[in-house]
Amino acid sequence: MKIRSLGRSVVFHILAITVLWFAFTAACIAVDADNRIRVHFSNGDRISGIIVGEEEDHFVLRNDSLGDVKINKASVEKLEGAAESEIAEPVKKEPKLWKTELALGFNLSEGNTVTSSFSGYFHSSRKTDSDEFTIKGSYSYGSAERRMDDQKWYGMIRYAFSFRERKWYNFYRFEGDHDRFANIDYRLLPSTGIGYWFFDKPGLRAMAELAIGLENTHFRDNTPGATETVLIPRIFLEKRLLANTVFFQDITLYPSLSYFGDYRLRWETSVKNDLTDRLFLRFSFIDNYNSSPGSIDTKRNDMQFITSLGYTY
Repeated sequence: MKIRSLGRSVVFHILAITVLWFAFTAACIAVDADNRIRVHFSNGDRISGIIVGEEEDHFVLRNDSLGDVKINKASVEKLEGAAESEIAEPVKKEPKLWKTELALGFNLSEGNTVTSSFSGYFHSSRKTDSDEFTIKGSYSYGSAERRMDDQKWYGMIRYAFSFRERKWYNFYRFEGDHDRFANIDYRLLPSTGIGYWFFDKPGLRAMAELAIGLENTHFRDNTPGATETVLIPRIFLEKRLLANTVFFQDITLYPSLSYFGDYRLRWETSVKNDLTDRLFLRFSFIDNYNSSPGSIDTKRNDMQFITSLGYTY
């Protein structure tokens, strides 16, 4: 009798445990079903699963077949499921409008001859879809046998705004420069003109522009100052050669409309090599040619080779 009663008790406990197990499994499945979501991607693909992790710009979805899948929030068109409202929208970073570069270069040699040179460069620009503001400047100083043989500076402010689908643009520019050994105390040149972007995309930028300006030159000696109207054609190219190397070519011509045959040419070729996200090396060749220099002792051609270390922010 006791054995029979004990057998019934064991059977009862087994049935009770079985029922509880199925109930627990069903509850887990129900919870799992509640947590499952379906992800619709922008390209039309879909995937379903359970969210097991989330970061600022992505979340991790556990799929029955694929396992844990990392999903970029920017690629998601919509979500279906209870967790739809629980996933935070990706944080959209504001586009950086201003970009600034600073670069310094220094050379020193001692021995039979003592020479030194210093150069500095500054470039800052603010670009939007419709306009661009640029300010830049450069300075160079050099000496040989402890006597100065080079001193010059250049500055420029420029504003441009686009029209006709942003290919064409109108600009206003103001330039100023000084060259002690070219007998230029200071030269000021306000100008305005139009330009056209042939390419304006990451990796390749190319444009041409034409301006007209009024150039005012003051000399260091007793040479009378000069004011003349100049035409200013310019071409510019920026081409990415490698992942961290960019080539630049900037050519500007200043033919005089007041004195036929007189002109200046500024040719700048440079290669920029990014060392890190912030630091870079720049190798530059700059040629300034003047068909009518300020004095008989001044050479027409003035060339510079500059190596500098720069910082971007």
